[in-house]
Amino acid sequence: MRLGIFIATLLFIGSGFAQKGTKQNAAIQQVTVFKSGAQVQHTKKVNLSTGKQTVVFEKLTDFVDPNSVQLKCEESATILSIRIRKNYDDASILKQDVDDLNAKRRVLENEEQKLRDEYFVLLKDEEVLNLNNRFGSQQQGVKIAELKEASTFFHSRNTEIRVRKAQLEDEIETVIRKINTIEQEISTRRSLPVVNYTEIEVELDVKKAGETSFDFSYISPNASWKPYYDMRSAGIGAPILLEAKGLVTQNTGIEWKNVKLVLSTNDPYDNTLEPQINQWALNYYTPVPQRQYAQRATPVYDYSGETIHGEVLDQVSGEPLAFAKVSMNSNGMTYVLTDAAGKFNFTVPRGERGFQVAYLGYSTQGFTINSPYVKIALYPEDVAMESLPKVTGGVATNYGYAMDAKSISGASIDYKNATLDEVMIVSSKRNRKKSKSRNDAPTSGVYQYNNEFYATPIATTQQKDLRMEYVIETPFSIPSDNSDHRVAIAVYSMPANYEYHAVPKLDKNVFLVAQVSGWEKLNLLPGESNLYFDGTYIGKSYVDVSSTKDTIGFSLGQEKKMLIERTRSQEMSKTRLIGSRYKYEVTWDFVIRNNGAGEIPLIVKDHFPVSINEDIKVKEGEFEGATLDETTHVLTWKLAVKKGETKKFKFDYSVDYGKGQPVYLE
Repeated sequence: MRLGIFIATLLFIGSGFAQKGTKQNAAIQQVTVFKSGAQVQHTKKVNLSTGKQTVVFEKLTDFVDPNSVQLKCEESATILSIRIRKNYDDASILKQDVDDLNAKRRVLENEEQKLRDEYFVLLKDEEVLNLNNRFGSQQQGVKIAELKEASTFFHSRNTEIRVRKAQLEDEIETVIRKINTIEQEISTRRSLPVVNYTEIEVELDVKKAGETSFDFSYISPNASWKPYYDMRSAGIGAPILLEAKGLVTQNTGIEWKNVKLVLSTNDPYDNTLEPQINQWALNYYTPVPQRQYAQRATPVYDYSGETIHGEVLDQVSGEPLAFAKVSMNSNGMTYVLTDAAGKFNFTVPRGERGFQVAYLGYSTQGFTINSPYVKIALYPEDVAMESLPKVTGGVATNYGYAMDAKSISGASIDYKNATLDEVMIVSSKRNRKKSKSRNDAPTSGVYQYNNEFYATPIATTQQKDLRMEYVIETPFSIPSDNSDHRVAIAVYSMPANYEYHAVPKLDKNVFLVAQVSGWEKLNLLPGESNLYFDGTYIGKSYVDVSSTKDTIGFSLGQEKKMLIERTRSQEMSKTRLIGSRYKYEVTWDFVIRNNGAGEIPLIVKDHFPVSINEDIKVKEGEFEGATLDETTHVLTWKLAVKKGETKKFKFDYSVDYGKGQPVYLE
């Protein structure tokens, strides 16, 4: 099928609630993650009628590079224009949800009040009965029949009142629990972050009615990946298993759920300009020619002149903060106040990039203007003891002002006569959040190894002209939490030669080192690596693929059973003064003992001093069994020490230098 491809050019970026066109929610099919950024691909089939019409693809990430948008559709429709705009309908949906919950709460509060009124009437009836429970007087007695009739009435009525009071208490408690639940839901809803979205509006001229397929993609800068390795060795003589993984991070605001994941070594924001060399004019001062860079900056949208909407909440309770001060960074005198519901809006001054939110008793916070709708949660500051409410006569007051009983509704205590402790207990119950159980472990298609989970299939490697791509075989999910998520790429088995290395001048310990060859054939990327030896975590290393060597060494930790000592010979070392010059002569003795380590090559290194001053003269002496690097003057001994064996060797040198000149000779 021939497809008409349209490369989207940014025609207009807008924000607001006035929108038109048929809205479609296109699922994410594939995500290609770069070293910086990610290309997100969507696919959607839409039923269209003939003629000009508009299709809006909604609920896209708020972080879209407008220069990267590409869209194509079938030839039955012609693309006339594309418009990219912001949308924050989520704010109105959230407000509607809260309004519905508040309506339910008011109905329950009215029901509670009716029950309390009935309870109050019963109390008054009980008082009237108690005041009229005496019969007759001292002058006139009461007939037996009248006494029986009165006693029966009082007994029956008291029973009715007590039974109904017990029923009302249960009903009031039930209603209060419902009110508390709704208030917790309101607090939770208000505390949820508002997600801002991008929409792509496509204007079409449809020639043939029917189902039309759309494919579009864009780059979001809020994603990245980096290589990571686990290097494992089962023991001396075993090959090295290199488990290559990718640490994928994304904070686009949209979860990538069951998408085809591709990891690419490309970087769309890297330098793309070819360097140009010009004439070099030589003078007494000639600056070094500077390389030209054309690095693509992360797109930043300018909100100057637009209206920003938002709300300010208490981070702990989720309640709105009325009359909070929202001021501009460039001019603190330009500010707005939040309304009774914690809402605010302001028009962004030209060139303004951020604002601050301040509220008495809360920590002031600064924010960057990067979305048309923001939800801000302020943290309460630490309260000094003298600022806590006073308790006078068992009633909670705040510096002489009684606490309003209506400020905390729906509790099962009388706030007018409550103690401070009772008020604090009920308030803390109101602010308690529900905790949801979470099971992050995969359910199928995985296996567990050392408490880590990996997808069973290994990624397919594709070599492109300028990049390498790793295609993950099974659908993968990456939540938008700005955290690292491990994705298995491949497992390599590499031959390794094991050696003991020691530099006793710097460290008395002997280290086990694995020399890995053939790594250059694996197209590895530079990255950190965890080292495991014989099932034990050793530490971290780094895979440096920029090395020109065909062998890379990885230290696997210390070998405690291999001991080495480097001491200065007392008999052969001395310092003599000859005229105006000193002559320093030294011999270094080495003793190596194998107390049960494996018999593999041991490489010991030391060095001769090198003079860079003509007045200091160095004479290199004897070095038993070592090879000398003529450039660095480093000595290397290659030994084979059997179990229980002890070996000794030494080397010496002398230094001639002027009297009174400090020289470090150790």
